[in-house]
Amino acid sequence: MLKSLFPSVDWDIVEIVGFDMDGTLYDEFNFMIQVYRPIAKRIARSTKSTEQEIYNQLLQRWMEKGSSYNKIFDEILTRHDVVESERETTINECLRIFRKHTPILTLSDRVSFFLDYVQNKYGLFLITDGGVQLQKAKFHSLGLSSWFEEENVGFTGLYGSEYSKPSPLITKKIKILEGITNSKQVVFFGDREVDRKFAEVLGFQFVQTYCLQKEG
Repeated sequence: MLKSLFPSVDWDIVEIVGFDMDGTLYDEFNFMIQVYRPIAKRIARSTKSTEQEIYNQLLQRWMEKGSSYNKIFDEILTRHDVVESERETTINECLRIFRKHTPILTLSDRVSFFLDYVQNKYGLFLITDGGVQLQKAKFHSLGLSSWFEEENVGFTGLYGSEYSKPSPLITKKIKILEGITNSKQVVFFGDREVDRKFAEVLGFQFVQTYCLQKEG
């Protein structure tokens, strides 16, 4: 199955499979539609637009730019002529709402089946960037502890920005990667270019995929 789904990988030598979380194991849009509701409500208080209008603008901009882009709140407020001092206060409140949000997320049956399959054949690890409180909440909401042992999960936000991908530092915190002598025995799945760079720095094989969709 794996050779058919991801033919670019030399599966004959793979022993360990790693994953990014957001966008790779689940559709991140399902998180954004939740967290942007209270954020839109807060931004609407500083503008003359309705909560629904702001909500739509947030989602549209996120779909255009993705989660790595950190200017969405500022752009929306600037578009609505909110003065700089109020923009700063509102942005800080929006970030606080974002980071403390409790997500309700589920893995697709397809991803669950895939994780079951690879778990029976390989050692697994997961590395995710972002605020540790929120990323842990996503991890637990998705039920990922069924496939990833705590010692093989790297929340880069727990250690500082210098551990974020593409830095290889977080791999020092992953038990299963200790003693690897051939980096090509590891394949890493991610959805962003930063995931590709992370894999390249470490010499891992890499698959760029969204929600574990088939290559090509």
